[in-house]
Amino acid sequence: MLPKLKISAFLLKRLERIKQQCSGCLFGVLYGEGTLLLMGFNVESTIGHLNYEQIQFKFPAELDLCGLVKFGDCTDAEAHINDILKDVDITDNPILLQCELGTLVGMRASVFIHSKFEEVPYEVMEAEQLYRDFCFTKLKCSLELYTHQTVEAVRREMHTLRKLVSGGSLAFCLESTKIYVTSGGAQGQGITNESLINNVLNAVSKAISSADENHENVEKGGKKKVQSSSVSLANVFGALGCAYDILRINVLRCKTRERNAIDSTGGSNQAAPPAVAMCVKREEEKVCMPLEVEAMAMLCKSTRVSRLYDILIESICRSLRLFEQSMVERLENSTETPQLLRPSGYHFFPQEFGHFLSCSYLDGVSDDETSVQDKRKKLHRHFGLPVTRPYFRRANHCLFYDELSTPSPLVNTHIGLRPSGITDGRQYLVQGNYHYYHYLQQQMQDKGWGCAYRSLQTICSWFLLQGYTEKPVPTHREIQKYLVNIGDKQPSFVGSTQWIGSTEVSMCLQGFLNVDSRIQHVTSGAEVANLASDLAMHFQTQGTPIMIGGGVLAHTIIGIDYCSQTGKVKFLILDPHYTGADDLHTIQTKGWCGWKGGDFWDKKSYYNLCMPQRPIIF
Repeated sequence: MLPKLKISAFLLKRLERIKQQCSGCLFGVLYGEGTLLLMGFNVESTIGHLNYEQIQFKFPAELDLCGLVKFGDCTDAEAHINDILKDVDITDNPILLQCELGTLVGMRASVFIHSKFEEVPYEVMEAEQLYRDFCFTKLKCSLELYTHQTVEAVRREMHTLRKLVSGGSLAFCLESTKIYVTSGGAQGQGITNESLINNVLNAVSKAISSADENHENVEKGGKKKVQSSSVSLANVFGALGCAYDILRINVLRCKTRERNAIDSTGGSNQAAPPAVAMCVKREEEKVCMPLEVEAMAMLCKSTRVSRLYDILIESICRSLRLFEQSMVERLENSTETPQLLRPSGYHFFPQEFGHFLSCSYLDGVSDDETSVQDKRKKLHRHFGLPVTRPYFRRANHCLFYDELSTPSPLVNTHIGLRPSGITDGRQYLVQGNYHYYHYLQQQMQDKGWGCAYRSLQTICSWFLLQGYTEKPVPTHREIQKYLVNIGDKQPSFVGSTQWIGSTEVSMCLQGFLNVDSRIQHVTSGAEVANLASDLAMHFQTQGTPIMIGGGVLAHTIIGIDYCSQTGKVKFLILDPHYTGADDLHTIQTKGWCGWKGGDFWDKKSYYNLCMPQRPIIF
């Protein structure tokens, strides 16, 4: 039976950006009664080399090679299909997409059947439906690699480790529940092999809600039973900038060749194993290296639980293959005595992709080392991404809500706001994640003078969360010390309550982050609305938060809603003058983060806007 074809809207937008003739491979999820959803693609790094083997294991489990994409003239499709046919496991009928350069007009989808291509229709799956119908799993597992420091030995021992993982000795437990998944099946809280992943999501959600309500009742000293209501897992175990539900999986047991049994990373009732330094057994010239595996899989919510065990095992095996690739590359390219370095896994969620992607980097090898830069350049080429901004630096890795160990300012406080009310307007918003900094945070008594400092901190957090820097957000004192060091302020400025403006903010961005800023002046608040088209262009091309100062007040602009036909505009404002607790409901309903009209700006004050520019790095 021919698969029913659907294509992610994210994928279509990426296809449209390819403007050179080339070939690539498609990756998708097969689910339901033979529906194939195309989610990702890569393009050849050199003519005639599809290189899908290097890419496959970076995708979450269940996102598999399923066909070809051709940009421009297409004369060798059948030959390329035959090249990859042996590695297409999820369908007997690989897909071919034929695209014109830089446009989706005329794009055709075909299925390879009976040694020829047959054109088929397709549906587009928008982001909202993706988030409704699919979720991800994430698990951690501690393993040990015991090997000689040679390419052959590493490959052999990693193969052995994957076989051990696949041998049925692992057991899984879903976070916050007593639902267990083993090689023999699933059980607990009414879940069986015939249940759907959606049933599991509901069970986990209810368990979290019940635990939260019980905790709240205990704190209040109440004894009344509260009716449980479900919560979104995207808000509990999700990732910043990601709207998918994520199932967190605990690995309970793992038997290895070198140990009778080791406990892997567990949940709240089971402590993770302590970090172990890599030890060398000199008499055998072997290393015993701890591997901290963090694996992901993509699931349709209508998938039966009976498939979950094998999918989780496959996700671990993919992570191990990524580890193997990074270790082997280092050993093969080393000009010195081979030394095995420990790999670590990182998950990324580029907004253009609509799915996670994983990479393995070696501990102790800097992101700025030539070999790592070359690796990232190749990834950018594979995925048709510009090399003018970072996507796969370590600092770009996803931050998961359940792993934020220390209290942080709220993230992306504009999400969930009501519409601005501008008729026929178009929104131009900050691109990516940021922290909301405001008065009195971090035990700093800055009420009445620290608003520009807080706006600067919000901007710095954006550059940190987008992977442009690994430097922490500066404190008020660090900001003051820097301005003194460059001669802009007198020594008495350090420790004072003197305010700063947009010029000082731009100096600090240059000094702390090597970020240039554009300064825009207006003579009165009434003129700020005239900057609407400039601000729209800024958020389209730069996407950074903007600091605006007028009189002794500073605010952060994180977007506008603008109708070019009528000239009507509203500004999305983060107000750093807020002094309350980090409660999102209060911040949104009371307007501390919200849409403001042109009358928000004082007509009697002049204003300066500090508009940070993205550095060109990858």
